[in-house]
Amino acid sequence: MKPSLSLLSLCMLLGACSTGVPNDNNPVIVPPAWQSAHGISRPLSNQQWWQQFGSPELDQLIAQAQTGSYDLAAAVARVQQAHASAVIAGAPLMPEIKWDASGNRQKLLRGKGYSQLDATDDDKAVDYVEANLTASYEVDFWGGKAAARDSAEQALKASEYDRDTVELTLLSSVANSYVQTLALNEQLRIARLNLNNAQRVLNVVQTRHDAGSATALELAQQKSLVAAQQRQLPLMAQQAQDARITLAVLLGKPVSTLAASDTPFSRLSWPDIGSGVPSELLTRRPDIASAEAKLAAARADVSV
Repeated sequence: MKPSLSLLSLCMLLGACSTGVPNDNNPVIVPPAWQSAHGISRPLSNQQWWQQFGSPELDQLIAQAQTGSYDLAAAVARVQQAHASAVIAGAPLMPEIKWDASGNRQKLLRGKGYSQLDATDDDKAVDYVEANLTASYEVDFWGGKAAARDSAEQALKASEYDRDTVELTLLSSVANSYVQTLALNEQLRIARLNLNNAQRVLNVVQTRHDAGSATALELAQQKSLVAAQQRQLPLMAQQAQDARITLAVLLGKPVSTLAASDTPFSRLSWPDIGSGVPSELLTRRPDIASAEAKLAAARADVSV
């Protein structure tokens, strides 16, 4: 009975040393169909979604943001750092190979001693060359090294999803700032037209007042309307300039180098955005995918 008890104790000890966390991937029971007040639209691709606005100028701004944004460059650098960490974490699971070589030359002298050590006219030196090749491999008995590798790989995936989040946020901000700039320019143009109309009406009211066909109250009301519209013009111009500054910051370039846009707001095409299925939205969001990868990395850290 003693050998059996010892074997049983050893098995229990080995089982206690295993710290693997069970992966609970029980699927959520969902209804067979999604009920929506509107029809489910066709799925839209996330690839180059900004082209649906039909603006070549916006396409150029997006390309500049992808190459000039400091936030995106920092996110790419973090991905490269995570990739290097994943390579380092997986190195202990690979065989270790060492190779070295050495060589030397000894010059022989003429003498009367041993004949094999005496130099001749054709043999005045002896060359020695030595090469060694060794290979070793450490068995990951407890699975800690594999868990460390899995954690690093999941951290790499999280960094890649974080980069996608930064890029998606950047590009959407560029598109939003560009559309806001065009909208504010359009509002400014309409405000100037309204001011011109109000000034013409003021001239008419002034003429009627001088002729006695308009009251002083009507003249004062029209003057107040013109003054109110004049006050709105600098505010709208400042808002349009702020939108250009925001766009320049997103592009990583001075605002002075950003050319003023002459594209009319009415020329933009608006993409058809449908509700779709909510579960598909979750699979497209990189921030949720990053959180899932970080959870998997933390799960692997428990087993290290």
